[in-house]
This record gives sequence, structure tokens and C-alpha cells, in this order.
Amino acid sequence: MNQTAILQPDAEPEGSGPRDQIAALPARLREDGTVEVLLVTSRETRRWIIPKGWPMDGLADDAAAGVEAREEAGVKGKLLSVSIGRYAYWQRGRTETRFAQVDVFLLRVDKILKNWKEKGQRERRWFSVMEAADLVQEPELGQIFLRLAGQPGARRLLGLDRGKAARGKAGPT
Repeated sequence: MNQTAILQPDAEPEGSGPRDQIAALPARLREDGTVEVLLVTSRETRRWIIPKGWPMDGLADDAAAGVEAREEAGVKGKLLSVSIGRYAYWQRGRTETRFAQVDVFLLRVDKILKNWKEKGQRERRWFSVMEAADLVQEPELGQIFLRLAGQPGARRLLGLDRGKAARGKAGPT
């Protein structure tokens, strides 16, 4: 068997190209005005990831990402309806490895659940954007974290501009 063919995405069998997934990026604004993101561990390898899964029939992709966040991380909140970025990774299964592309939807966390579907299977933890970017194995995902505060839709959803305006009004006149 030619091992090079296993590593090259364009060498995959016909009809087994990249698989599209959806993910939620749970985030919140700290009291000091900085953004932090919630990562969860994967079930098998225990590496740090964001909640992700497959598109769901009858649900828009952002809504499906919200379902994944609730099931995998135990969080609810307001979702940005457009993707804030896309990253790719190699998904390892029991019998094959496939290339997957993931559309990421920002979730402003408004509620943290005490009990959720995968509580006993994963760990969840809040990290600064920089820490999270260093912890995930996918460089493109880390870049999404680092660019988060520069995206107008993300700024509005997280309330980054409100804090700036409030500080400006509180200053001397």
C-alpha cells in the first residue's frame, strides 16, 4: 500500500472528500473587559477542543452548533448566525482517517449548566484567548481565537464596544 496516498487529501477515494462539520466557540466577557473562551476535552484523546459535530436536519448550522455546545460543554447563550471562521483537521476514526472542515459559530455564554449530556465524559475550562490558542492542536482554530476581538459581529455579540463607550463616558469632561 502506498502510504503517501493515506496522507494526501486529494488521494482519498471518490466521494470521500472533506466532510463539513459545525462548531460552537463558547465565549464570555470578563469584568476586566477581556474575552475568555470555553474549551472541552475530547472524549478519547482528552485534547482541548471546542464543541463540534455534524449539521443536523431541520436546523440551521448555528442552531446545530448551539446543540453541540449544550450537549458537550453544558452552556447556553446567544449565537452569531454567521460563521466567524473555518478550520480543517484530520478526523481519526476506528478504521479510517478523514479530512474535515469545520465552520465555527460564536456563542456568547449566558448560562452555564450544572448537569448536561456529556458531563461525565469531558472536562470543561475557561481560558484566555491566548492560552486557548496555544492549547488547541489546530493552528487555524487558534487563529480564529486570536482574531475574535477584531470581528465586528463578535464585538457586538460579546459587548466589547459597550464597555469602551461606558469607560469613555465615565472619564473627565
